[in-house]
Amino acid sequence: MYLSLLQIKNFRCFDDKEHIITFKNGLNVLVGENDSGKSAIMDAIKLVLGTTDMNWYRVEQEDFYKEDTSLEIEIICKFEDMNDDERGAFLECLSYVDEEKKQPCLYLHWKCKYLSSFKPPRSAAYLSTGINGSGPTPTIEARELLRITYLHALRDAYSEMQSGKRSRLSQIMQHVSAIDYGDDEYGDGKDLRNLSIAGIADLSNTLLANHSALEEINREMTLILQQKMLLKKENMETRLEVAGANASKLKKRMALLEKLDLAVDKDDSDMNGRVGLGTSNIMSMACELLLHKEAAKEDRSCFLLVEEPEAHIHAQRQLKLIQSLEEEAENGNRQTIITTHSPLLASVVKLENIVIIKSGEAYSLSKQHTKLEDDDYLYLEKYLDATKANLFFARSVIVVEGPGEALLLPTLSRLLGCGFTDYGTSLVDVRSTGLRRYARIFQRKDENKQLDIRVACVTDRDIMPNCAPNICIDEKYTEDVSTWPSKDKRAWRAEADFSYDEAIEYLNDMKAKADGQKVKTFVANHWTLEYDLAYAGLQNEEMREVLIDAVIKVSCVEKNREAKKSELKAKLDKYDSIEEKASCFYSYFTSKKASKADFAQKLAVSLEKKYADRDADLQKVIPEYIVNAIFYVTKGESDWELKG
Repeated sequence: MYLSLLQIKNFRCFDDKEHIITFKNGLNVLVGENDSGKSAIMDAIKLVLGTTDMNWYRVEQEDFYKEDTSLEIEIICKFEDMNDDERGAFLECLSYVDEEKKQPCLYLHWKCKYLSSFKPPRSAAYLSTGINGSGPTPTIEARELLRITYLHALRDAYSEMQSGKRSRLSQIMQHVSAIDYGDDEYGDGKDLRNLSIAGIADLSNTLLANHSALEEINREMTLILQQKMLLKKENMETRLEVAGANASKLKKRMALLEKLDLAVDKDDSDMNGRVGLGTSNIMSMACELLLHKEAAKEDRSCFLLVEEPEAHIHAQRQLKLIQSLEEEAENGNRQTIITTHSPLLASVVKLENIVIIKSGEAYSLSKQHTKLEDDDYLYLEKYLDATKANLFFARSVIVVEGPGEALLLPTLSRLLGCGFTDYGTSLVDVRSTGLRRYARIFQRKDENKQLDIRVACVTDRDIMPNCAPNICIDEKYTEDVSTWPSKDKRAWRAEADFSYDEAIEYLNDMKAKADGQKVKTFVANHWTLEYDLAYAGLQNEEMREVLIDAVIKVSCVEKNREAKKSELKAKLDKYDSIEEKASCFYSYFTSKKASKADFAQKLAVSLEKKYADRDADLQKVIPEYIVNAIFYVTKGESDWELKG
């Protein structure tokens, strides 16, 4: 069986609405910014199911929503896909939601009130079953089947794996079936190799009790007692007895297991005894997976909760870890739920296994919840790497199609007074492909449950002005369309290829491919980023100098730059219209004289020098669609008038 649904009310950041989180069988990865509700979800599961380490958590005042103790915390867990043994254990508690399929499910209703009338105040919880919570409480034996293994964030994994009373290592060893093999009692003539752990304890007790030195000490004690302490005719003898020698098999076994440490042998010369936090972390998780492996042998469902498994672990170990957790979760009747702040981990798990937690709401990325299509999942799982996976943790996202936008927009956002870092905005460069696929990650099938993350898709218009073919492609192409190749023989399109209505339809189609809910497309006002920068900036003398300086720096060696600047200025002055001037400037990129990425980098540096603390001046000399996109993902629609 597996936990398919969790419903939370009035707990921590979850208010009195019905907050529903759905889970898959196998691996589930909860992602999101700090204080979004990830840990609250994990704690809610722990409260209802209990943990294998038997730790007890007391509900305090701060666990109630806004610390309002007049509220009642309600947590509902739904379990599906139960095997025959599990159905038998919960027989009186099962519900049948789908009568046709005859597949039972288990609902657990956990409620908690704060009893402020007691001194000191205390919380009281009770558990029921059934769809509406009117069913009986499961038996103690049945509830033990639901206990989860929980690894909290930034735990002291080293200490947990060391010897001591009730050590976690000894608890895990107790549940390994091989522990029971062998003879539990020692006797003369028995092969020591055949003794069980309890048998070794019995042997140890026998050897200790019969040790010659101890026997001599006992005789001396008896002699002193009889000669120095007792009266005549009083008969008393001492006997050394090993504590626990007559204890149960379980206690004997536990006493030995609690002496075990988990150490590690490594060839590195710098390993001196104690291992680091990262190695301790993965050692402890290896032990927990051993426990799950034992449960799988018995065809028993098991549940693992891990908070921030990436803690103290370097990148390559993170990749190995998450792949192992995914494989373990998919093989056998086990379910794993982890929380993470690592884009690296989020980038390698299957997209369907991710649940975005945002402001106390959960948004599963499984197929039944998003507008992603089957081939979108295949594409994104191939290309959504760690540099792009930071979008799962962002407050807003801006998706661009090239290195020019990726390098320039962060600088423009800072100079406009709304830096991406300050607003928690993630910039994702999809390199000319997949823009709409990334946008659909944030679009929900349920229009009533939209993901509150603003997404701006920034794209070129890809329709050049009529003068551009002559200036940027070949001088034989004039503004007379008859000099152009037929449409089926060229990859480019110009304004003359479209009527006014066709141009509007083309623009609307571009936006419609990605637009919807909080996702908006911002199309270049004229052609491409570099062309539009020239179109907006060449009409301002200061910006004209900045643009020319940047493109010349990346297109020729230093000793020729002044001459080339003069040459470019002369070319620009030769043209009358701004379309021609901007096309002339853009020809440096179509002719491969200048790299778009290098140009964006140089331009960003120059703008930082020229327009620091001059956001109003900068806004007038850069493309409007870029300004609008930046404002949308930072300030939001309510703070400005959405244009274009």
